[in-house]
Amino acid sequence: MSRDRDRRQKRHSNSNQGNQRHHEEGGSREGKERRERFRPHSAVSHSQIQSEDEAIRNFKNSNQPVCPICSKVINDLSSALVQKGGTAPIHFECAMEQVSASEKLGEGDKIAYIGQGRFGVLNYPNIRDVRHFSIKKIIEWEDRESRSEWRDEMAELYSQIK
Repeated sequence: MSRDRDRRQKRHSNSNQGNQRHHEEGGSREGKERRERFRPHSAVSHSQIQSEDEAIRNFKNSNQPVCPICSKVINDLSSALVQKGGTAPIHFECAMEQVSASEKLGEGDKIAYIGQGRFGVLNYPNIRDVRHFSIKKIIEWEDRESRSEWRDEMAELYSQIK
């Protein structure tokens, strides 16, 4: 029991010493402003960051694929999907339009992207309550087994950012 009491007393005295040090070192706002600001050591120089940003910009500008569905440039490859049955990137909106055109929806049904290259036909029993739904049908859009070159290239580029 005396050990526990000794530990408690030691902790209490340590916290009092910490408070005393805080006041001595300028624990007030004025003291904090007088102290030198902590500036972490940067492992990456500003010029490195600029050159990597420039490399990404150059890659984006030189590799602006055209959507085979709408014939417009795909500005944001990160939101693009693979063309159904192909390898070319297409706009997410173009894929959504194709899925919507091929599916017949009932009352309370809605098409949504559910992740991993899949769309789903969702059914909302109460259309005003979007928290409760069931997935009536899953539409596999992208092949999970194969990965397009443009996706690998983009992933590699972004993984090099420090």
